[in-house]
Amino acid sequence: MQTPAAPEGGALRDAFARHLEATGLLDGATALVAACSGGGDSMALVVLLAPFARLRGLPLVGFHVDHQLRGAEGHRDARAAADVAASLGLSFVFRSFPVRDLRDAGESLESAARRLRYESLLALGRDLGPGTLLATGHTVEDQAETVLLHLGRRMGRSRGGIRSRRPDGVVRPLLPFRREELREFLRAEGVPWREDASNADERIERNRIRHRVLPGLEARRPGTTLRLARAGEALARRLEGLDARIDAALAASGSPLEGPWPRGLVTGLEREAAGRLLVRATASTGRPPGRGQVERILDRLARGEAPFREALAGRRLAADRLTIRMTPPARLLP
Repeated sequence: MQTPAAPEGGALRDAFARHLEATGLLDGATALVAACSGGGDSMALVVLLAPFARLRGLPLVGFHVDHQLRGAEGHRDARAAADVAASLGLSFVFRSFPVRDLRDAGESLESAARRLRYESLLALGRDLGPGTLLATGHTVEDQAETVLLHLGRRMGRSRGGIRSRRPDGVVRPLLPFRREELREFLRAEGVPWREDASNADERIERNRIRHRVLPGLEARRPGTTLRLARAGEALARRLEGLDARIDAALAASGSPLEGPWPRGLVTGLEREAAGRLLVRATASTGRPPGRGQVERILDRLARGEAPFREALAGRRLAADRLTIRMTPPARLLP
């Protein structure tokens, strides 16, 4: 646990409130869920959201997932998250999954944990009803790391930075804030947090970026982290523009996001938007399609091939001359 003394934390509370007011990020919410791992970022998220929820008369639920990967340490993380929720008078939901047993063939533990975590978070949102927003504790540094990850993996053009609000109700209220200022806030508030030892494992790509690449870039060019985060924000806004065009096309044709779609809907979109549609349509599988998969499908559509079938992120796309169909989405956890 980390609980050293620090200055009073009211300044960050004020900055957080101004951010929510200026952006309207949580406007329209009927309930809030705060994903809380027990780490510093997510603990700060819960503490900062609590007064906002009380002021708006919104239910706020703390949510924790144990991936069954860290034994007693994982149990202590869950206890820390439950304790902070109890101290704030919040409801608390706990889920536990044996990630090693539930990962798909070829899927890393990190990817499987993330997929199961988000599936369960989205399922909780559905249980709580329309208008529920699902908050995660992503920060400036997470945004910068994500930009570098995507560049390093040569991810498709339809992929950008972390979005402040996703169409499925996931929101990131802490994106403008730095990790260290959140920890200073927790020290000031006397709120302990947990440090996950796996975050120091540099065999994990994001951890290498966090501990080696970003500090090295920052040492050579101070301000690099913020510049990368701003680039991520710009990419995220571009995604929002693509999604708006996709949503308009779907509404005009009366087609659902998951398909089937008139072939002309897809071929009528600019290529970047068409690729983004394929990415969004497979989001429920938790397995983002590879750039090569998406590009190959778009090439075959552009050439007018029909009929044809392609594997896509654990699903199967089938195109004939008039229609494009997708197999049903992968099983979601209850």
